[in-house]
Amino acid sequence: MKRRGARPGFSIIELIIVVAILVTVTALAIPSLRAIFGTHKLAAGVDAVRAAWALARSAAADQDRPYRFAIEPNGRHFRIAPDDESYWSGGEGPGNDPDGKGMVITDALPAGVRFILNGEPGQAPPANSAAADEKAPPSGQWEKACTFRPDGTSPEDVRIVFQVAGSAPTQLQLRGLTGVSYVTKPK
Repeated sequence: MKRRGARPGFSIIELIIVVAILVTVTALAIPSLRAIFGTHKLAAGVDAVRAAWALARSAAADQDRPYRFAIEPNGRHFRIAPDDESYWSGGEGPGNDPDGKGMVITDALPAGVRFILNGEPGQAPPANSAAADEKAPPSGQWEKACTFRPDGTSPEDVRIVFQVAGSAPTQLQLRGLTGVSYVTKPK
């Protein structure tokens, strides 16, 4: 019968070195992971606004009346409704609208993403509390970004800068004359 010898183990120094390496690698990886998540949040925010613009253009053409797209100033909420003050003065529109009940949609960007209307990429929006981040703003807190006419055009050219912590800003631009939107990375 063969006898087993003493089994070699790890010294405490070796274990401390391995733990230190793991902590260092983790510390280096966290900022990269945050940037990746920030980039995905920005892309989701841009896609949400582009989809809202397409929906507003479609509703304007289908209902043969202008639709407004407005944003919460320096916030994350946006709204689509007919370009009639009765839809923007605190209600869902008049009950007896001669053109029929208009589509009203209020939505928000992903948490942490903010946008600035016709702003500059370096212009950081003010920090909001977590509670304010989840609630829609009170009526009258909407800043008109653009109006879509029934022919699909807009009288305004619009530039919206999207920002999230840990990621480079992204711009979404609307060419009013053609109604075409495109995404750029600010310089």
